[in-house]
Amino acid sequence: MQQEIWFQKYRIIRLLGSGGTARVYLASHIKLNSYRAIKCISKTHPLYDLQRNEALVLKNLKHSCIPIIYDIEEDEEGSYIVEQYLEGDTLKDYVLAIGPIREDIIIDYAIQLCDLIHYLHSTERPILYVDLKPDNILISGKYLKLIDFGSAIYQDELTKECKAAATRGYAAPELYRPGKLDERCDIYGIGILLYYMASGTMISPNSGRNTNIDQISGCSVELKHIINHCLKYNPALRYATVAQLKKHLSALMPLRGDYQESGQRRTIAVAGTQSRIGVTHLAFRLCHYMKSQGINCLYRERNHSECIRRMKGYPGVQSEGEELLTLEGIPMMYRDPCDDQDIPIFPVTLMDYGRLTGDNLEQFLMADIKLLILGAKEWELANSEEVLDMIAEYKDINYLFNFLDGKQFQKVMKNMEHRNCYRIPYEPNPFGRVTHQNGQELFEELIGCQGSKDRRRVRNLIRKGKEYGPSDES
Repeated sequence: MQQEIWFQKYRIIRLLGSGGTARVYLASHIKLNSYRAIKCISKTHPLYDLQRNEALVLKNLKHSCIPIIYDIEEDEEGSYIVEQYLEGDTLKDYVLAIGPIREDIIIDYAIQLCDLIHYLHSTERPILYVDLKPDNILISGKYLKLIDFGSAIYQDELTKECKAAATRGYAAPELYRPGKLDERCDIYGIGILLYYMASGTMISPNSGRNTNIDQISGCSVELKHIINHCLKYNPALRYATVAQLKKHLSALMPLRGDYQESGQRRTIAVAGTQSRIGVTHLAFRLCHYMKSQGINCLYRERNHSECIRRMKGYPGVQSEGEELLTLEGIPMMYRDPCDDQDIPIFPVTLMDYGRLTGDNLEQFLMADIKLLILGAKEWELANSEEVLDMIAEYKDINYLFNFLDGKQFQKVMKNMEHRNCYRIPYEPNPFGRVTHQNGQELFEELIGCQGSKDRRRVRNLIRKGKEYGPSDES
């Protein structure tokens, strides 16, 4: 087809695909010279209102696992959603090509889904996705993207008369019977995706799952228990929250001795809204904690302080070469090599960016886990507000506060809307023993690893099919 110009700014390149309700085109933004995906929804289609609902929901969402909505256009023929163009395969095509997915990858994908669904459930107006299925999941690099919000609905809009639309076979059974819906319908959706990835079996819209998960090989007993727990017919018997489901999944994450062999890697980025706010101190504490849990972690100094280089020759500091030294058993890289291939491979790499600026923001956002330390004192607020404005559209950042008591932290929380906020317990020695009083629970929450006793306890609870009690909730 000839290259058309739409809305005086998008050059249409080709048709990417078409479905029952919409056509999707690849386009180029003429001035910015960057790709966009444009979804065209015809006004004559009977499901036009349902599909247009996708744009209305997406325009207020900002999350790394959700395509960015750049624009919404409309003409006499239909509506046009202009969004981020993503390359990759749908989860459906991926499983059709390779069959059942390896368990460590399943758990990684499931935890990403939990983080995303938890974000939807925690917005100012909670959103139920309701239509989790392999066609709606795009695998882009090592990340999942949710690419279709046509069935998503605000929870406060659900009534007995207004029900959500979803795909039979993948949708929770309560969507097709009278009664109130809640977050547990999405927990069922995560469970059915877990089943699909573990079994490699297409889901029949009529007969439901073809094979009981307990008969699937290559899947651990613990993961089978989690899947069965998600797929209970009665919502009251499922996990009560996505956070609880994530906690059980995290207990199976191979972050310990088998993590190196699993081929998975994690990157953690730590930055602050200003200098001398405790970024390096927290980075050392996290590295020391992971070392105490048997997790090999590389510290990388990605700022210009040169603190690590200046430690060379000090007692207790061992030089390991031109760019690497060891302190308290933690390998530390203080200069970026000319070739990325010279960077040692570790299960976890923690990057200390110092002050977060426009120059290092893109690298910071690429990390799997992003930690930002903010100041809350009157003389620190201007810096904090400047950085918050810079990252306002990103919702998967964890915000941490130093040197606040509980009352001060509660006051700060009122101004942080629905962001993930934490208070850092005071500990002057970054290499001191980590306890429940000085940060253990915080570190478990932030980086998703637990001590061996805790992990064994959670695995046993999963294996026995038991629930966490109130005292066990994070």
